[in-house]
Amino acid sequence: MPFQRSWLMRHASLFSLFVAAWPFGAAHAQTVEETLASEEIIVTARKRTESVQDAPLSVQAFGANRLEQLNVSSFEDYARFTPSVSFVSEGPGQTKIVIRGVAESTGAADGGGRSSAALYLDEQPITVDAQSPDPRLVDIERIEVLSGPQGTLYGASSQSGTVRVITNKPDLTRFGGYLEAGARSMEEGEASYDLNGALNLPIIEDRLAVRVTAYDARDGGFIDNLLSESPGGTLDNAEAAGENVNRVHTTGARVAARLALDPNWTATASYVFQNVEADGRSDYDPTLGDLQAVRFFEETFDDEWDQAALTVEGDAGFADLVISGAYFTRKIAYQADNTAYNQYLTAVSAYFPLYDFGLDPTGPRIGRSTDERTTFEARLSSKPSGSRWSWIVGAFYEDAKNDFDFSGVVTDFPNQSGFQTATAYDPTIAPTDVYFYQVGRYDRQQYALFGELNFDLTEKVTATVGGRYFTVDGDGTLQTQLPFGATQTIVSPDGLPITTVEASELPFSEEGFTPKVSISYEATEDLLFFATYSEGFRLGGANRQRLGLAVPVQYDADLLKNYELGWKSEWNDGRLTLNGAAFFMQWDDFISDIRNPDPNTFFFVTANAGQAEITGLEAEASWRPLDSFELGGSFTVLEAQLSEASAVLAGGVPEGARLPVSPELKWAAFGEYRFQFLQFGDAFVRADYSYTGDSLNNIEPTTAATQESYAIANFQFGVESAGWSATLFVQNLTDERAELFVNPNFFDTRVTVNRPREVGFTIRRTF
Repeated sequence: MPFQRSWLMRHASLFSLFVAAWPFGAAHAQTVEETLASEEIIVTARKRTESVQDAPLSVQAFGANRLEQLNVSSFEDYARFTPSVSFVSEGPGQTKIVIRGVAESTGAADGGGRSSAALYLDEQPITVDAQSPDPRLVDIERIEVLSGPQGTLYGASSQSGTVRVITNKPDLTRFGGYLEAGARSMEEGEASYDLNGALNLPIIEDRLAVRVTAYDARDGGFIDNLLSESPGGTLDNAEAAGENVNRVHTTGARVAARLALDPNWTATASYVFQNVEADGRSDYDPTLGDLQAVRFFEETFDDEWDQAALTVEGDAGFADLVISGAYFTRKIAYQADNTAYNQYLTAVSAYFPLYDFGLDPTGPRIGRSTDERTTFEARLSSKPSGSRWSWIVGAFYEDAKNDFDFSGVVTDFPNQSGFQTATAYDPTIAPTDVYFYQVGRYDRQQYALFGELNFDLTEKVTATVGGRYFTVDGDGTLQTQLPFGATQTIVSPDGLPITTVEASELPFSEEGFTPKVSISYEATEDLLFFATYSEGFRLGGANRQRLGLAVPVQYDADLLKNYELGWKSEWNDGRLTLNGAAFFMQWDDFISDIRNPDPNTFFFVTANAGQAEITGLEAEASWRPLDSFELGGSFTVLEAQLSEASAVLAGGVPEGARLPVSPELKWAAFGEYRFQFLQFGDAFVRADYSYTGDSLNNIEPTTAATQESYAIANFQFGVESAGWSATLFVQNLTDERAELFVNPNFFDTRVTVNRPREVGFTIRRTF
């Protein structure tokens, strides 16, 4: 599908800059000597700088070269190549990260639970419960995926692991940068484009530099909203119907400045901004046809966030000191069609007369939320020396705030029986289409002290002990009005509620300690074994104190205990790398969002739902039999299940029931061959393939559905020469329809799906 003239006009200036930079870039082009296979990945997973092969923990890292070769731009892209990671996706900015099968919520009310895996942008956790942001992976130094509990160094929400996105920092020594333009097309939908670039500018040589990054991307839509009548046949969706309704526009920028205060100290300040505007959801109804849906209201999702950060680091004499502070804000506004849910409520309105919406109710759900977070961390780590001791100690502070409001809407509600029943008991209610309104605020302050101590028992054996003490205080308020404007709770003579208004105070306080014990054995310079016991936790909280609440008001933190044996190895002069780990995890009193057990109520709550066990094996390998040829891959095998029956989960769930969002097998493989391509320069051919086994969308028998297994294949051909590169690619070669999430919360048959097959190209100029 050709790009429209308006698109070309809007981006003419970016193309002009790209063309103008082409000859200039040739004069300053630098040949990248390290190839994908020979790239040594340096990580800071243990908050110290070391090779990934020397770090005695399960960490999978993607350097800048690897990310470029994999054509990675979003979380879904790199999750395919990290088999320990699975996810629930409802679209951009609506992804829930799951590591080693530890889902943030096991119940059908998937949406409000505490995150079980942490997401970091540089030094700050930007994890948002239920809907983690999705930083576009532009000008990224590396991504680190730490599998298993990281409760010692990373704290709350790092219960099952941590994903760290590390941005490129200003270089004090040289001028440089890049410009990149790409486009994609598909048979099923619209064309897409991606423009991005970065400029590194030394202001004062060896003292001050600035790096500026910007991007503008459009992911074309491919879901068609069919013209259709409502279930009762009284109206149609002509105002919302259309083709390719789920297009997404992403823009963002990053500015960073680095100042060398003296030869031993630096200060780095940065500001990041990103805005995602999604015109529709990436879910469809398989019963209607391929990529077809029927929605009676436009569905939108706007996600805007930014981060300002400052890090000062240097030599404090007896140790290295890092002090970092960051401020993160995020605003989300959305609308989604709620017609099927409104139809369901009407069918069961005998339990709650307010929900008698008439014969053919339609309406959307509308919401917004704001997250605000301030964090500070200071840590000291021992300097490299000949001592048998090494250590790290630190302190962490977080002040997090969240507020939201949510409305359930029924068209023409004032003329329906439910509203008339409500006003008969509460005549102060003004006419409104909002049958359910909720507004809430949560504040949380967290303090933590953490540390790890390492001791070389011998030249080859090192023991590590660590721990994290944390204390959390939180409070909040939650107000609900059914319908909007209700002033009092009214119950009918038979005990069923007519209207409800409630205002709950949600105080919360908790403290705890998470330990870590590890021992590593360096058998040779190229062979490392490690055994680890670690713990991770999620913070608890409180439920709204609503009529009919059938679980405790407060739910406690849950704890994940991890027993792990791993290895890192290189063979044949580094041509073969084999890493892996076997693990067993006990999940105590896990927190889950569930439907309130009282059958006469229709709301979601959070509770400590039960006990679970997870056993698994994960491994990765890369092999370079020839200088020009590389093969690699990784896999995870999981058995994640309840270790005791749970009566709290809806329907009662027996011992041995499978945990959701935990495919028993997930693997990925790639191959790349490099060669001289006529007079144009170095060329490569690359293919990759990933497989994700089937999984459950939740564990509750009444609503659980199987998300079928799927496989994704990609192909690339590229040429590189003197600072420029051009790549042709096919994504989703077999045009697979991957079931990323079978969503039970809309009471319809919607399934979030991946993008269909796309053919595209990318041109990149480095200078």
